Amino acid sequence: MIDGTTLAQLQKLCGNSLPEDFLRLMSAYPEVLKTAGRSDDQSGAGGVVADVELLAAAESLLEINREVRLCSLLDPEGQEFRWPQSYLVIGETGDGDYYCIDTAGEDPGVLQFLNQPVAFESVTDSLEEFVEMLMIAFTEGDDTSEFDEEDGDEADDRDSLTEMDEDDESSW
Repeated sequence: MIDGTTLAQLQKLCGNSLPEDFLRLMSAYPEVLKTAGRSDDQSGAGGVVADVELLAAAESLLEINREVRLCSLLDPEGQEFRWPQSYLVIGETGDGDYYCIDTAGEDPGVLQFLNQPVAFESVTDSLEEFVEMLMIAFTEGDDTSEFDEEDGDEADDRDSLTEMDEDDESSW
């Protein structure tokens, strides 16, 4: 949830009101992403999604948006790059790149800022798709016991099919 003071500061940084879909997301942040671990084993050793890819804390949003606006970068051609005012950072990749949305609505969906070519690329067509992508990437396979049982049954079925195929081949 974004309090009124933080909301006003973010809007001032961006020069626009924050999009309604983003405000709805922040007021009803998916609980599963607050605990979804970023490490391969989902242990949380690498932090959680809510602290990196899609920031849940209003203070973190404000801090990172101030940070990207502090200085300029040089692109590969040596040209000065400054963070676009209307772009709101909503998270980061963990590799120095940022996820952002355009509060002016000119560039829909979620964009990824690539720090090495110093460029933006579209990640998803909407904020909703971005949340779905994160849920699939970081929560799929959490309950492996259910899948192990199913995989075991499928393995038994495959073994039976293989035996049947071998029997069929011997009759040729």
